[in-house]
Amino acid sequence: MIRDIWAILIKDLQLDLRRMENFFSMLFFTITILLIFAFALPQELSKQINVLAGMFWISFLLSGILSLNKSFQHEKENACIQALLVSPVSRGAIFLGKMSASVVFILIVQGLVIPVFGILFNSLAISYFPELIVLSLLASIGFTSLGTLLAGLTSDIRFKEILLPLLLFPLLVPLLLACVRITQDILGGSGLLASVDWIRLLVGFDLIFLIISYLTFEFVMEL
Repeated sequence: MIRDIWAILIKDLQLDLRRMENFFSMLFFTITILLIFAFALPQELSKQINVLAGMFWISFLLSGILSLNKSFQHEKENACIQALLVSPVSRGAIFLGKMSASVVFILIVQGLVIPVFGILFNSLAISYFPELIVLSLLASIGFTSLGTLLAGLTSDIRFKEILLPLLLFPLLVPLLLACVRITQDILGGSGLLASVDWIRLLVGFDLIFLIISYLTFEFVMEL
């Protein structure tokens, strides 16, 4: 199964890197959001500190949706999804492979966005780069597990670009609240250790979303 997951992961990464439209759309969209907030917010850091964490995760959420909307696009072209489903690969491997590809792309974008975030808002984001990347990884697991499931569910539906966020965003509220609180502690200088309870909550949501999505993905793909 690990070999199948790896094969699907590499396939998705190669297709996206060959075209680069997914990567550049996520990166430019995120930076544009941050630039808009940079002009709109007061210049004093003391007045920005209360909203920086929320801004960071708004950009994460909106750019991540772009990745999820395109996660099944390649398979839908020329009915390749049917070939994938009839191949000797388990539905769980398909799910984990596509989810892992989304996680990798989101982390790459976050790795480029965090320095930009620090430069624009004169924050300590660059100094806390390792903590923010670890937090982004934890958030990406829950985000992409539930998002991959819903992207597969809506891939054949008209206006899926609108329907996917409507289904996904309400379910992600607890996860995003935990991320915002942890980020506030990180940017405030307390670090990850000050948010142990929130981290446990975040890991709990990751496990719940991952298990439920993994178990139901097979039935979603049969619809």
